[in-house]
Amino acid sequence: MVRIDLLRIKMFFTYLLYFLKNSLNLTSFYYMKRILIPTDFSEFATYALEFAAFFAQRSGGSLCMVTVLRNKKESTYQEAEKKLEELSKLNMLKHVKVESVIKVGDSIRDEILDAATEFKADLIIMGSNGASLIGEILLGSNTEKVIRKSNFSVLTIKHQIITHRLDSIVFASDFNDKNNKAFKTVRKLAQLFNAKIYLLKINTPTRFEPTRLSLEKINAFIKAQQLDTFLKDKYEIALYADSTEELGILNYCIENEIDLISLATHGKTAIWKLFNESTSQNLVNHSFRPVLTVKN
Repeated sequence: MVRIDLLRIKMFFTYLLYFLKNSLNLTSFYYMKRILIPTDFSEFATYALEFAAFFAQRSGGSLCMVTVLRNKKESTYQEAEKKLEELSKLNMLKHVKVESVIKVGDSIRDEILDAATEFKADLIIMGSNGASLIGEILLGSNTEKVIRKSNFSVLTIKHQIITHRLDSIVFASDFNDKNNKAFKTVRKLAQLFNAKIYLLKINTPTRFEPTRLSLEKINAFIKAQQLDTFLKDKYEIALYADSTEELGILNYCIENEIDLISLATHGKTAIWKLFNESTSQNLVNHSFRPVLTVKN
């Protein structure tokens, strides 16, 4: 009996120390509070702004809208100021603290990242048209450049999100790196929204892995990340087979009504493969989920 009680006491203090270290860390309370929204005033920028407003309301955060001009011509500058002012008065931003910035420069990517640094952004939320030549800032290539060169977490919105919610998050990985640093960001986001994380491993004909081995890797990952339902971590292991990893992620998320896809990036990223697959496979617009990319 005494040995059992001592074991319980040890387990209690282990969980308590972990809770104090992770859940009561001040950075957790202020996580993703400052959100930067690049805009070119297009419909794609509006989609991102809508989601950012939802995000800020749930997290108690503030937004900074930034637009980039090629030159500081007075008429162009005044027009940008007027448009930013109109956006700030939209009803969806009624209960959100909003500020706006106009940057001038030739490199859209650099100006966006400078604005993010000056604003001390925790997150950049960007729209992307993926392919067409509408707008200046939110061309697919510019969004991709920000993702590749940024040390910030970037949440990309390609289509209008019909229902704003964040109850489920897919973390897609091969789980070879059990100490994946990017996952800590995903976990904090899940805790913020009380969302469930789906640890997703895609099997393909060209990159086949036995189920036993995949489960061993994921369980080692869970142990290394110290995921525990006792600490209110909500997670589930998910194995899925498809012709490509990108299609596997998309199809799994559609079939299971996942709200957000998260990926760790290493400079070059698979996010554009996801976008291209969604277009080439004629997936309906509202089925494409927001994608969060986090530098590992």
